Amino acid sequence: MKQIKNMNSLVRVALFGGLLVLVFAGATLAGAAVDPDVDREAADAHSGDGEPDAHATAGRPEVKGLAQAEDGLRLVIEDPRRVAQSGRLVFKIVDEDGAPVRDFDVEHDRRMHLIVVRRDLSGFQHLHPEQTADGAWEVPLRLAEAGSYRLFADFSTDGRAHTLGIDLNVDGPFEARPLPPATTTAVTESGYEVRLADGGDEVRFTVFKDGARVRDIEPYLGARGHLVALRQGDLAFLHVHPESQAAVGADIRFAVEYPSEGAYRLFLQFKVDGRVHTAAFTREVGDPHGD
Repeated sequence: MKQIKNMNSLVRVALFGGLLVLVFAGATLAGAAVDPDVDREAADAHSGDGEPDAHATAGRPEVKGLAQAEDGLRLVIEDPRRVAQSGRLVFKIVDEDGAPVRDFDVEHDRRMHLIVVRRDLSGFQHLHPEQTADGAWEVPLRLAEAGSYRLFADFSTDGRAHTLGIDLNVDGPFEARPLPPATTTAVTESGYEVRLADGGDEVRFTVFKDGARVRDIEPYLGARGHLVALRQGDLAFLHVHPESQAAVGADIRFAVEYPSEGAYRLFLQFKVDGRVHTAAFTREVGDPHGD
């Protein structure tokens, strides 16, 4: 009789466990019915090895400069609190062991490009640091106004391009400037008028001086011009490329792929009479992917 009671107890436990399984299974099915895309989205976002699926981000151009470190490389600034006072920036690109990287590829005629801009997208600077014997990079840097600045180290090593970003704060009263409205014409400090024509993934610039078209644009960084595009807000850095490396021609053309809708600031640099000139434009971009 005692054995029978024990068996009955085991049967009741087993039945109770089975009932719990059915309850949880029913809840799972109900959840899938209410929001059937939850599991599908999770499955679509990752491949079988747990890595992000390439199809999930296919067609969207890559943005850079949002991180201080990537692929085992890190941007390190020496004594960031004294940069504004000293007027000189010293930084390194270090590897996973903290050792300075010394070997860099030549891209756009330089081994290192440094872009500096305040977070309200004013005060744009494009500098070319010099590498020292210990692997560090040095460059004079003048930050005339208080505020938060974003520094981008744009370089290539072992055939792979990188753009690492870091913030640098300058103490003092600060009031952000509103982004200038979108226009198709900009005037440089030196008096050159630059007109922009936006043809989707291509932007074309034409330079004028005193109403006459400027055709003798000189090579700058291996092309007729250099363009930096930054997205308002997170200051995502877009890699843009000249359509032609030719040093002659009427227009300056670039291929630009905007990764998302929003406001972007375009900084065009070109060279005339041995001097580099900068024109800045605001572009309002709708959803380029139609999502």
